[in-house]
Amino acid sequence: MATPTDEEPRVIHELASRSVTVHQGRAVKRGGRLFENEASNLRFIAEHTTIPVPHVYGIERDDRGKVISIEMDYMPGRPLDQVWEDMTKNQRDSITQELHGYVAQLRSLKGNYIGAADHGQAVVGDIVSHEAGPFEDEHAFNEFLFSKIIDIVPDALRYYATSTFREDHEIVFTHGDLAPRNILVDDNACVTAILDWEEAGWYPAYWEHVRAYRNLGSVTDWSHYLSLILPPQYPAEFIAMAYLTRISS
Repeated sequence: MATPTDEEPRVIHELASRSVTVHQGRAVKRGGRLFENEASNLRFIAEHTTIPVPHVYGIERDDRGKVISIEMDYMPGRPLDQVWEDMTKNQRDSITQELHGYVAQLRSLKGNYIGAADHGQAVVGDIVSHEAGPFEDEHAFNEFLFSKIIDIVPDALRYYATSTFREDHEIVFTHGDLAPRNILVDDNACVTAILDWEEAGWYPAYWEHVRAYRNLGSVTDWSHYLSLILPPQYPAEFIAMAYLTRISS
């Protein structure tokens, strides 16, 4: 997808209250749930990895200090979920290898607390609040998870659901929403950008797996290729998180 040259802004994405508008090679994300840590995450990734991400130009706030827009580069390419079905096996294999390398770069970045890269609030799936971090250790993070996810679950079930959680995982940089819709590729099956870093930050090593495997039905055979990008690990943590989510829903 070529960079647009139209003088008039155009909307390229709109969902509920969220929109992305493109004008003169820049994209502006507005509405919905916007947080400053998305911009700081993009800057951190650009500085410490070779992962293609948009350059951030600025953040706009309202009178109360709430982030209402983020201006960044417009990145070329099409979302992976839109082109996956038409790709050959060799193209899928190539993208998988490239993504595996990018994830390895993320996992090489080690943290000493849990939360956003700028020490701001954590974004824990759909749980976002000033209570959500940063956490000084995994014990505090687990206690937060348990209190938010299963606050109405009987004590006996709480024991079974939480007793498998460890507190000694490595803390690594995590995208938090590694899904095909957030991966842009070009006609040569090369990754041109990984987008939507608002849920990224320092999290226990299993967190990327738990979050990424929520999207198995998004494209054909994605579960197979995801297992090469993120080889299966942390079975106890994965099953425990699935159980926690189920009994709290």
